[in-house]
Amino acid sequence: MSFQNFWRDYKVLVVMVPLVGLIHLGWHRIKSSPIFQIPNKDVISEPDSLALASPQKSQIQEK
Repeated sequence: MSFQNFWRDYKVLVVMVPLVGLIHLGWHRIKSSPIFQIPNKDVISEPDSLALASPQKSQIQEK
């Protein structure tokens, strides 16, 4: 298999696989950049859904 045949048959694959990989790595670096991170002190934590669903010990003892 010569290089010309390989290029003609797999041109899209040869171009797109590295391109998609580089786009993925770039997006990952942008997302992990500290500039785009939300500060933890400003985030209001929501109550745990399991804690809301399970009855409290005091409620169980009253019954």
